[in-house]
Amino acid sequence: MIKRMLIAVVCCCLLIGCASFSKKAKMKKYGLTMDSYETAMRTSELNAVCRFVDPSVMSREDCLNRFGKIKLVDYKLMDIQVDDESLDVTQEVKVSYHFLSGVRIKDLTYEQTWHYLEDSEKWVLTDGPPQFK
Repeated sequence: MIKRMLIAVVCCCLLIGCASFSKKAKMKKYGLTMDSYETAMRTSELNAVCRFVDPSVMSREDCLNRFGKIKLVDYKLMDIQVDDESLDVTQEVKVSYHFLSGVRIKDLTYEQTWHYLEDSEKWVLTDGPPQFK
C-alpha cells in the first residue's frame, strides 16, 4: 500500500516537473523569437518582420502594405504582460519612424500580442503591424 502511494506521488511530481520544463522551454523560444523580431524592426527588415505574423490572421503582402513607405528609426518595448495559462504575451511597443518622402520623425505606441502555436512550436503575432499614418 505504501509502495503504491509512493509511486503515485513520484508520478505526480514527474508530471508537474515536465509541465514546468515545457513552459520554460516555450518561454526560452519566446526570448529567441523576440531577439530576432526586435532586430528586424530596428533594421527595418520589414519582410522579416512580416514572417512573425500568424499567416491565418494576415498575409505577408497585407502585412507589408501596412508599413507602406516608411523607415523605422527606433523600436522600444514599454511594457509586457504574460498570461501564464494561455501563454499569450501582450506588449506595449513604441516605434519611431518617418516616411521615405520626408524627414519628420513620428512616434507610435501600440499593443501587440504574441501566442505560442503548439502544433508548429513557434511564437507568432496574433495581429499585424499597425497602420502608419
